[in-house]
Amino acid sequence: MQILLTQQEYDDLVNARKKAFAEVDGALQDLCTKVCDHMPVSVKWIEDGKPQPWGCILTHGEDGNPDDDWYRDHCPVQKVCPGQKHYSK
Repeated sequence: MQILLTQQEYDDLVNARKKAFAEVDGALQDLCTKVCDHMPVSVKWIEDGKPQPWGCILTHGEDGNPDDDWYRDHCPVQKVCPGQKHYSK
């Protein structure tokens, strides 16, 4: 048995999938941002290794400018975060 879709039906399926992924990515980004802003991590060169929140690149700085010179090197959620990766060299 073969089922054929009209172009409109196919487009509707593709758009529904994109919408579902966008909703999940938005929720995941919110959770990752909260964890990064509040979960303490230990970095040797910051405050003598005293654990403190790394801070999300999206909320770092007073204006929340994502182009601020802030990196994800020690971000506790860097493996699962859907945001753009920005590491120091």
